[in-house]
Amino acid sequence: TEKIIDAAFDALFVINERGIIEMVNTASTAVFGWSQEEFIGQNISIIMPPDHAANHNGYLSRYLKTGFKKMIGKEREVEARRKDGSTFPCILGMSEVDDLGSKQFVGFIRDVTIQKSLLLAQAEREASDSLLYNILPEHIAKRLKEDPSHIADLYNNTTILFADIVGFTDRTSVMSPHDVVVMLNDIFSRFDYLVDIYDLNKVKTIGDCYMVTSIPSDELEHDGCSRVCRFALDMMKAVRSFNNTGPRHGQINFRIGIATGQVVAGVVGTKRFLFDMWGDAVNVAARMEQSGLAGQIQVTKEVVESAGPDFTFERRGTLSIKGKGKMEVFILKSAHELNRKHSALDGRKPNSSRALRSASMIDNF
Repeated sequence: TEKIIDAAFDALFVINERGIIEMVNTASTAVFGWSQEEFIGQNISIIMPPDHAANHNGYLSRYLKTGFKKMIGKEREVEARRKDGSTFPCILGMSEVDDLGSKQFVGFIRDVTIQKSLLLAQAEREASDSLLYNILPEHIAKRLKEDPSHIADLYNNTTILFADIVGFTDRTSVMSPHDVVVMLNDIFSRFDYLVDIYDLNKVKTIGDCYMVTSIPSDELEHDGCSRVCRFALDMMKAVRSFNNTGPRHGQINFRIGIATGQVVAGVVGTKRFLFDMWGDAVNVAARMEQSGLAGQIQVTKEVVESAGPDFTFERRGTLSIKGKGKMEVFILKSAHELNRKHSALDGRKPNSSRALRSASMIDNF
């Protein structure tokens, strides 16, 4: 029996009815730091932290009197104490042995410090990954994990949207900081919900400005452009829904601008990662918003051509756009089924696009 116990990898103890250690194996001395001679004759409570040690003898005596098995035949995670006073997590199991009318108890203790450290590290990795995927597009997050040095790519077809609150500065000048944050959080949370529905890329918010793009791609951008257009229409529905709640500081209105074209996209900095975009198309989208009309979605000719035949556009005219000169611009009015006449391009037939599988989901927002 002693040889079998001594061959065990886990720390094993044999104690009597009074909790006195009668036998230990070699693993116990390695785990706890006491020699076998130091163990024998001591109460098992020496390997327990004070709060648990004070109750241990009570567990045994109650069991012997009542037969109530709180620990016998079970495993539980407890803290164990080494000779140097340090503690560690372990799995404790106890079983009863009847030796010629005298009861003995065999306990095994398995140090689970490494396992718990691995679980903690895994939980931290999962939390880190979750945070990374929350702030970066999935394919960019995966690349960043593999190569954290830098990410910078040129994409020929990306649709960019800017939106901001009309008269934001004047409105917020009479609001408390708390009320400003509450208002922005409410409306931007509605937009975030839509970003997930349409599988888009939220780039950032700056004050009252909200920037979203299609997922950057070198492929033909019809689907991404149509998703952004539907998103923009549902943004306006979300604003109307917000206004219907009777906001404390009055109703709000948005201007939205959309452009499509070539961008450079990359991850900036080493702290608080941001997947940002630069390029002419980004600047034009910003100009579309800035020169737009309250409550309207202003877009470029390229958006009309790329969005596909399930949208209605209205030609606004030619505007002088800073940095671009004269540009023909359009107002996105609505979305409808494919193959209906919708183009405002004077007979120019736009490229067709794949219809989204889900219809607008903002009606009951």
